[in-house]
Amino acid sequence: MNTLTKLGLGMFALFVAFAMISQCGRKSTPPPPTAEKQAEVILKEYSKGLDLDAVTALAKKAKDAADFEGLLNSQAEAVNNIDLNDDGKVDYINVTEYGSGDRRGFSLTTEISPGKTQEIATIDFQKEGEKGVIQTTGNPSLYGPGSYHNSGFGLTDVLLMSWLFSNRPSYTSPYSPGNYPPSYGGGWNRQSDGSYAGNMTSRTAGASVNKSSSPVISQPALSPNAQKTAAKAKVLSSPTVSQRSFSGSSSSASSKSSTSAAPKSKPSSFGGFGRSSSSGSSRSGGSFGGGK
Repeated sequence: MNTLTKLGLGMFALFVAFAMISQCGRKSTPPPPTAEKQAEVILKEYSKGLDLDAVTALAKKAKDAADFEGLLNSQAEAVNNIDLNDDGKVDYINVTEYGSGDRRGFSLTTEISPGKTQEIATIDFQKEGEKGVIQTTGNPSLYGPGSYHNSGFGLTDVLLMSWLFSNRPSYTSPYSPGNYPPSYGGGWNRQSDGSYAGNMTSRTAGASVNKSSSPVISQPALSPNAQKTAAKAKVLSSPTVSQRSFSGSSSSASSKSSTSAAPKSKPSSFGGFGRSSSSGSSRSGGSFGGGK
């Protein structure tokens, strides 16, 4: 074999090796996130404002639905830190009772803007003889699918139970925008996510609340607000720079390369929530308006 032939074969081998390495490199690089995934991650940022373990423990502390609503919207309790309309203030959460017999529940909602109500979570109670089960479920549009927080109890251990399973009219929150109780006023400034998470970790350290991806109450009563979802993760055709920041570090390169191509008109929306650039929140995104 002459020198020229050997050189040609060597160059061919190097070309094949380079091609294989390049192909492996492409396979190991994750694809950029889709617009739907970006929207989903942004929506889930809002769920950081309401710790469902703490909500479950708080329900066991209340004596009736009105008392629970008061505790839930108490600045002293500080369990509520959710701000869906992005005005920097904690939203008021309404409580609506539903169900009958041995299966009762509370629907937790907030009015993002006139006519736009979002169900944040449900709390279901099931009576089993002298014992009971409580299950808090986060709305999938905020918490993702399979967000269940449950706890068992004796009926004599929780003040709420004697009221909940008594014969009486069901409770519906009497409050609405412009008619909130004096204790709430216009809401208070929300805590940072880090500060709130730390406080809730300390608060729930001794609470006997379990998390699961499947329900422990398989057939709860139906919430009357089950279809009230003001935030639907629709496609973001032109996600803003701040929206891309939630897609994770693995996509940072693709985000940088596409930033210059993004239109400079008003941000896209995806159905009801938004973090405007004027809010001062690190969770900024599309602008959707609204108010308490």
